Amino acid sequence: MSKGASSRPRRILAAWFPRWPTDHLKKIQPSLDAASAPIVLYEKAKSALRIRAMDARAAKLGFYRGQALADARAIEPNLMALEADRDEKARAFRRLAEALMRYSPIVSVQETGEVFIDITGCQRLFGGEDVILEDLTSRIRRAGYSVRAAIADTPGAAWALARYGEAGVVEEGAHDAAIASLPVEALRLAPALSDRLRRLGLKRVGQLYDMPRAPLTARFTKTLLLRLGQALGTEPEPLTPISPAPLYYSERNLAEPVSTLEAVKSILSPLAHDLAVDLARDAAGARRFEVSLFRVDNHVTRVQVGASAPARDAGHIVRLFSNRLDDLQDDYDAGFGFELLRLSAFDVRPLAVRQRAAFDLTSDRAAQEEALAELKDRLSNRLGGKNVCRVRFRDTHLPERAAVFTPVIAPEEKPEHSPGAGARPVKLLPRPEEIEAIAEVPDGPPRRFIWRRVAYSVARANGPERIADEWHRKETPGATRDYYRIETPEGRRFWLFREGLYGRETGKPRWFLHGFFA
Repeated sequence: MSKGASSRPRRILAAWFPRWPTDHLKKIQPSLDAASAPIVLYEKAKSALRIRAMDARAAKLGFYRGQALADARAIEPNLMALEADRDEKARAFRRLAEALMRYSPIVSVQETGEVFIDITGCQRLFGGEDVILEDLTSRIRRAGYSVRAAIADTPGAAWALARYGEAGVVEEGAHDAAIASLPVEALRLAPALSDRLRRLGLKRVGQLYDMPRAPLTARFTKTLLLRLGQALGTEPEPLTPISPAPLYYSERNLAEPVSTLEAVKSILSPLAHDLAVDLARDAAGARRFEVSLFRVDNHVTRVQVGASAPARDAGHIVRLFSNRLDDLQDDYDAGFGFELLRLSAFDVRPLAVRQRAAFDLTSDRAAQEEALAELKDRLSNRLGGKNVCRVRFRDTHLPERAAVFTPVIAPEEKPEHSPGAGARPVKLLPRPEEIEAIAEVPDGPPRRFIWRRVAYSVARANGPERIADEWHRKETPGATRDYYRIETPEGRRFWLFREGLYGRETGKPRWFLHGFFA
């Protein structure tokens, strides 16, 4: 499936978890669920402890968010109060939201306890929107969380129905009528703005439909019109996915969960074939692939592989994942089995069709390049992306900076060409090592030098090759270097340099050994 534009309107599923903080707390601490006392979570605000969230039992007692904890204890002495941990709850909710990517790759968390899912085009994969909604709500409730969800044409309308209306599916184009009777709070307005509307007698969303826009803007700022437009679909509201949405993907919803690696690999083959067909149709290839394994218990396992060049060959993709899955056997945990597998393509780039006919003189070279690229991919994904590198040249005069190792599967940067220079040693030390040298004249080649406590005599010397420091990269450039190619009576050849121009940059130049010639 590609992301190609669709003539159909967007369909958004909004899910609201009204008791998420306390539901999650009861799930990780089952003893709290067994207790009969109402539970609230509090946090410190304005030098007072105030209620942040509560369970259903506490809500029935009339407690409300922002209420002072002392007032709540006065009403219910047996109240169980625990300090809220926003960061931990946010991380846990994100993990749950990732599990909801089984319905669509585009899942957006608005705030902890609220999530939007763009299910446009995904209905046929599950048998309809009613099936998606029923499966989502029943799955979440079985996991121990309360939830309300609705599907509409816009995120604003779906959110309004999930929070204040009848949760369910609204037909295409009927969202304006569906939210007309809802209170103005359903437009996601700040409490102060909602109170101002109510004081003027504007209590329902439908009352705002035919009102002149200019007076509304002047009295209630642009926020009201923005939220109203987003709910009705006249104002755009893009969703920010929790993970980048793939340009192309294929998936299998299994009737029976699978748990073995062999079963996962067997399903990957048809997924890769479907993905390759979509990529070939658009003359494209991808440099990164990801397989998402959705477990029955809502846990998601993701495995990624990279490619050094855009690829779309199904066999090559399967081989990359086969090697990667074999390496993960120690960390492999299928739980009660995987019921949904999705193969996604990222970093998609154009990939022209290569002719392999007899009259194509470049076909052999193209085949060799493709084979080399596949070898790089297999080695990188087996040994680790950072362990298989290529040399990239940089535009610099300093020898130690002229070349750098980069992973072969990393995106290629703009090529830089090292400037023309003299002969370079076959082995360059990571850092120049200081030596003791004796020269006949201060600015001449050395006659003897000591490196690592071993003395060497100089039979022949060639140079100097003068290299200045990169003044444009630093505020204070370093000293100038004079490089010499040195040969000893035994035939050993070294690359030395003197740092600093005698009499102009320093009164006592230092000598360094930088490399070795063959």
